[in-house]
Amino acid sequence: MTDTTSQQVILRKEGSAGPSSSEMAEKVGRAGAVVIDEKPSTLLVEGNEETLRSATESVTGWKAIPMKRYSLPDTRKKIGW
Repeated sequence: MTDTTSQQVILRKEGSAGPSSSEMAEKVGRAGAVVIDEKPSTLLVEGNEETLRSATESVTGWKAIPMKRYSLPDTRKKIGW
């Protein structure tokens, strides 16, 4: 059994080369990823790492940027006894 992790990736169009945003959304959708948000030059997609890698590695003009999540520090004052 393989361990697949779902992640969110920003796909950003760089330059005029490559498919349009809607064509790229269709391509990653056929590969099994979910398009969360679509703008003319940016897509936010979610899927497992292998699916996203295989759907985007052969496409020119688009750059995949993994989403990073940060936790906020606890800012409450601590009172020590």
